[in-house]
Amino acid sequence: MKSMYKKQLTLKLSAIAVSIMLASCGGGGGDGYYQNGSSNSNSSSGSNNSGSQQATATALKIELDKLSVAATNDTLTVTVRALDKNKGGVAGANVTLELDDPTNNVSIEGVSTQTTDAAGNAIYIIKTPKTSSSINELVKNGFKLKVSTNNGTLTQEQTVTVTGSNSTVEADTTSIVLFDATKTSLNVRGDQTTVTLTAVDANGATLANQAITLKVRNSVLNGVKFTPNATQTDANGQITYTLSFSENQRTSSYSAAQFVTDDLVLEANFGQSTKIYTYKIDVVNSDVPVAVGAIAVAYNPTTMEDSSDGVYYYKNISVQVTDVDGKPIPNQDVVMGVNALAYYKGRYGFVDTSNPTDGKPDEYLPVIRTACTSPVQAVNVNGDVINQLKPLKENSTVQVVSYINSAGTAATNNKYTTDANGRFDLKIQYPKIYASWLTVQLTAKSTVSGSLIKGSTSLTLGYLSKDVNLTDLNGPNIESPYGIDPNCSNGN
Repeated sequence: MKSMYKKQLTLKLSAIAVSIMLASCGGGGGDGYYQNGSSNSNSSSGSNNSGSQQATATALKIELDKLSVAATNDTLTVTVRALDKNKGGVAGANVTLELDDPTNNVSIEGVSTQTTDAAGNAIYIIKTPKTSSSINELVKNGFKLKVSTNNGTLTQEQTVTVTGSNSTVEADTTSIVLFDATKTSLNVRGDQTTVTLTAVDANGATLANQAITLKVRNSVLNGVKFTPNATQTDANGQITYTLSFSENQRTSSYSAAQFVTDDLVLEANFGQSTKIYTYKIDVVNSDVPVAVGAIAVAYNPTTMEDSSDGVYYYKNISVQVTDVDGKPIPNQDVVMGVNALAYYKGRYGFVDTSNPTDGKPDEYLPVIRTACTSPVQAVNVNGDVINQLKPLKENSTVQVVSYINSAGTAATNNKYTTDANGRFDLKIQYPKIYASWLTVQLTAKSTVSGSLIKGSTSLTLGYLSKDVNLTDLNGPNIESPYGIDPNCSNGN
């Protein structure tokens, strides 16, 4: 058997884990914890009903199962959420994803235009090539995801870092800047909002006591002013800014119509990083829908635990509810949910990555890994109709993640109440055999001032490196519970 473990990869693969409040979420790597790896994906699907009447969203949110992708033989699961004024999902919105990749190495598996499902999600699988002559350029600059809806009038974008140890340049992963805003849109005649920036390192850990440089694109023209509420990031790696503008501040030659077309674009970089991260807030020439609050869902990206019986993994989750001004709301009931976004077929191998090879496996890597986003079935979850994945392998399921208060203590109806700081902490648990083979979206919903608000975050289930034995060729998740055939249309 060991003869099959000859050198199968020339590029060492890495994954970046990130914790993003109401934004994208990451893949593993810290403290012996792994969340995702290389993939050989050749199948995905999504609904494409561009011919039907589409719903209108007020904002777009990009969620990633990891923030960094390997330059070759890797995949990225991208969930685009069409949001309403309270950041709840909008079903039936036509969403288009565009890749800004000058090297032309990165591709979308499946259609680029989809219609959001009942939860407001459109799910894409992004692939990097098996090999390329322009890897250095891809690693140096990364690539951008650009999404649009409402007939192209509402857009959002996100920079993705690319890694690759065989390239002559290293990816700038010393820092990543993440954005969130209390409002999904702003009135061109004058408005204000609070923006939160979060700094994380290459392992997804938040960085305290650091400076983030923020700029407003076209600030001389649009007159947008911003005031930092601190000089450095706090203990949670965050810093907030208050942004405001009025018609009197806008240059006379810069029309309201042009401001609506351009939107408000923020640019940020962290420390000595040269990579610029951007974020768009929609500017509209009408009354802005009044939001009542927001829910932030976050998780510890670098550490996890296992159960005493060795069957389950645990991961810490934290949820915070705030009003429209970013102030925490105490004693607020919140109902949590889980929605599977993609499952993966394939298997891991014990690979000799040394050069030259010595016949001894030194890495535990996925040698087959295909992302599947179909078939689906409509189900009712906590009063919400969602499209739930239905794998074809007999007796397989995606309903494997559950919420618990602590080890051995289950949650009651998945309902929690915020403390004096507007937050609560909990855990998720899942069987070890599903680690790395399922990407899920953790959801939260609550009623504030009579309005339903929602929040979410996405992650691929991770595993602990201590559970892998390279000598005995043993691991917790060697074969996918959904099958090893890279064809999503069968259960093999």
